[in-house]
This record gives sequence, C-alpha cells and structure tokens, in this order.
Amino acid sequence: MGSDAQDDAAARRDAVLAALAASPGTRVSGGAIARDLGCSRAAVHRHVDALRADGLPIEATRSGYVLDPSADPVIPSVVMPRLSGPLAGPVTWTAEIGSTNDEAARLAREGAPEGTVVGSDHQTAGRGRRGRSWVDAPGEALMYTVILRPRVSPIEAGMLPLVIAVGLADALDEVGVPDVQIAWPNDIIASGAKVAGILCELSADQERVIWAIAGMGINVGPVPEVSSTRWTPGSLASIGPRPRRGDLLLAALTSIGRRYAAWVDHGPTAVVAAFSKRDHLAGAQVTVGTTAGEMTGVCRGIDDLGRLQVERRGEIHAVASGEVTGVNRSGT
Repeated sequence: MGSDAQDDAAARRDAVLAALAASPGTRVSGGAIARDLGCSRAAVHRHVDALRADGLPIEATRSGYVLDPSADPVIPSVVMPRLSGPLAGPVTWTAEIGSTNDEAARLAREGAPEGTVVGSDHQTAGRGRRGRSWVDAPGEALMYTVILRPRVSPIEAGMLPLVIAVGLADALDEVGVPDVQIAWPNDIIASGAKVAGILCELSADQERVIWAIAGMGINVGPVPEVSSTRWTPGSLASIGPRPRRGDLLLAALTSIGRRYAAWVDHGPTAVVAAFSKRDHLAGAQVTVGTTAGEMTGVCRGIDDLGRLQVERRGEIHAVASGEVTGVNRSGT
C-alpha cells in the first residue's frame, strides 16, 4: 500500500472512531457510518477490526458497533479543527511507537512545519532526560511531541523547557488539576507528586535554532511502578477527576502555543514571572549535579535564560544544565 493510500485508510479509520466516540456506550449503525464516509459497510467493518486490534474496546453486534464508555482515545480529526495559533497541527496518533521524540526529530529534519504533533498511546522506547527511560501503561498516559522552529538564538533556547512547562502547567490548571508546580527544569508536580515530564531537543548552528522538539508525557491514569525517581510519581486521576486525553491535549497545545508565541515575540519576562509563582524549589536548599561536580545552595528561581539561580555563601551561581539530586526544606 502506497503512502497516500495508507494516509487515506488512517483518515477513514480515524473518522470511524470519531463516529463511535461521539456516542460512547451506544450502538452506532455500520450502515450510517458507511453513508457518512462514502464507503461500504465491509470497509467500516475492516476499520473497526483494525481499531480493535489496536486495543480499543469496541463491541460488534448485528445492529451496529458500541465503543465502551471507559475508552479514552485521542482522535486527531476531533482535536485538529479546534486548534489555533502556532501549534495547530497536523496531529498524528498511533497505538504504539518507539519514541515520539525520535519520530518528531525525523520529521523535523525532513522539513515538517512548526506545530506538527506526533503522539502515541504507548512508547516502547520512551526517553527522559539524561538517558532515563520513560515507562507508561498503554492508554493511561498522554504522550506527544511537538515540532517547533523558534526564531531565537541557541543560548536563548535554554528557556524553551521552562516555556513548555509553564504552558503545560497553565493547561493543567484549566482542566482542574490542583496545586500545579514546576520543578526545574522539566518536571510538573501536582499535589506533591510528579504528574508530567518534558524532554526538549534541538538542532542549531552558531546563530540560530534550526528546529526544536518538545516531548511531553502526562500521567493521566495509573502509573507503572518505577524505581530511583527524584519525585514521587502520581497521576491526574489519583488527585482529582480524570480528564479526557483528547481534551487535555487540546488544552495543552493551546496554552503552550500561547506561552511560546509570547516568548518568541516579546522575550522571557512573562515566562520568568509565571515560573516564579509555580517554582517547586523556591527557597529550598538544593543539591545540583553539574558537569563540574555537585553544588549545594538555596534555590533563588531562574534567570532570563532559564538557568537555575543557586545562592551559595552569599553569591548567586547560574546553572544552565544540571540535575537536582537533593531538596531540603527544613533548614530554610
């Protein structure tokens, strides 16, 4: 099957899923879907079989198809028409992928436009910062990567993970997640638990960023057991009502797009101010691992380049890249 035919089949499968998701728990006639899509009932049945093979709980009956109300699919054809601004798609979504960042980087190198989104229900080779693995339960996390082409210098791009983090925190606020904070440089904390992580990568020359990608993983439902984590892992469902993943994706792309556009056009001032209100480490004594060794001091926020400000013996040290390995609030 050629790429055009594959794209057409994927679009029709997406449309079938959208028709079922519009009435979850209700029988939807295969004939009605076929008429709406201009295809045969046999073609609809093949698409349903493919969706079921991807793990979607769809019951086939003599009078139609029923999508289990517990299903929480992300449907690009439902999300994309509601997007605007710099992060307006296209959005592609798969049942399984190696790494959304790897696929997005490939597309970026091939010239994919800013705003392109690559998402999946499950990653088999998901990555975090510093070579860590990202582990997920299929269908229980929202995992996606956005392609960006910011008009900033490479040194200014150090702020990008914080721009993404502030935008994502805004979105979590909008869907009702309580007490959302940011732990420098890339973790989202809610009600004391880590509910999301961010991994940014880029390609640049000496003067400009050619492309950047921002990968995000949000724990929506139950989280697999993981070891050696800096923050206690948690999920949105464990601290409040579970949002629908498609609604959360829409909120995230909209809020991040707003913060991103403001940063590119007007600089970092608003992002720094917004970060300071959510700074999980503010005023705490932190130990930071850097290429020059460990540093311990009091966290004093970030600067206009996204660098962590650590006060040590009365002097402020700017940390551009590092790992917070310890936090002590008792002595501050």
